[in-house]
Amino acid sequence: MGAIQEKLRQEVWLWDDRKNEWVRGYRNDVSKLPDVYELQWTNTGVATDVAPDREVEIDVEKAKSVAIQADTTPSGNTSSSIDINVECQLGPGIWDTTPYAEMNLGDNEVKTMLVEPGPFKIRLRVDNNTSASTGYVKAIVKVRE
Repeated sequence: MGAIQEKLRQEVWLWDDRKNEWVRGYRNDVSKLPDVYELQWTNTGVATDVAPDREVEIDVEKAKSVAIQADTTPSGNTSSSIDINVECQLGPGIWDTTPYAEMNLGDNEVKTMLVEPGPFKIRLRVDNNTSASTGYVKAIVKVRE
């Protein structure tokens, strides 16, 4: 045997309490693969606090890290100023009215930010700040527990 031993990653199945199902993970400190959520906004017009086409409330109570990647490269986007706002909830029913975290993108940009874990749930909202434009935005949220 050599002095350097290669560490092997072993795939395992872990029970996800929220989903009530087994999910794939890996043995390296026994953790599961991150949850990934995909959101999109189509033709927002000039508006603030716009929910995605399909509303998603993301549970981050047990999160170790949260990464959000926003994308204004879809062909229909003509806005040069889009805000991605992260609103959070600390308990049932009360959402932030001021963003917990936010980022701004121009047209044809992709940008990633990390969000500090701690809230109970998060949701994303979009502000289209450019007059006479339409906002087409995609976002990916990756939650690692």
